[in-house]
Amino acid sequence: MLYRKRRRRLPRKCLVIILLVCFGFGLLVYGFEKKAAVFSNAYIPSFAERCATEAISDAVTNKLSELDLSYDDLAKVEYSKDGQPRSVETDPVRINMLKAEVIRAAQDELTKIKHSEIMIPLGAFTGLTLLSNTGPEIPLTFCMTGSFNSHLESTFESAGMNQTMHHIKLVVTAHIVTASADYGDTITFDTDYEVAQSVITGELPTIYGGTRTIY
Repeated sequence: MLYRKRRRRLPRKCLVIILLVCFGFGLLVYGFEKKAAVFSNAYIPSFAERCATEAISDAVTNKLSELDLSYDDLAKVEYSKDGQPRSVETDPVRINMLKAEVIRAAQDELTKIKHSEIMIPLGAFTGLTLLSNTGPEIPLTFCMTGSFNSHLESTFESAGMNQTMHHIKLVVTAHIVTASADYGDTITFDTDYEVAQSVITGELPTIYGGTRTIY
């Protein structure tokens, strides 16, 4: 006689255990995802702004060093016959060149860090303060892109008796777009850098209150 071999079925108790394990694992993954979203909202904006600021700073520093522009290259003080400063004229060609070069360099620097990540200790996902800085680090990855605008600001301030300090600053405005699996936002911020300065001897009658932006 031929006997057909019966398939062994898992006991119902084992099936229940497997289902509970799968359910628990699903809850664990869901909890990690919720925590990751919280960390993304908390850390990505400040981290992205810091990275973008460093990119702009590197671009400005390198370009200013490369172009080696002095105060006389960007501005010229016109004096009256009696030796008093009458006006300050700027060179629009060189100013536009400086702005264009800096923006291009900043865009290149930002491209280098387009894909970034933040490392979060595993213990931080537990929500317990004592464990927040313990365990292996989990990377939170995000993409970063954006655009830049720039303009020059000219300000005057008193530098002593009958002397005025003229500052020329480059102000860069960054519009940074960040995106990850569970986060997306745009941040905008300004950074300024001293490009040139010079002391002007004589009274400037157009200045009121000690400091004034003229362009």
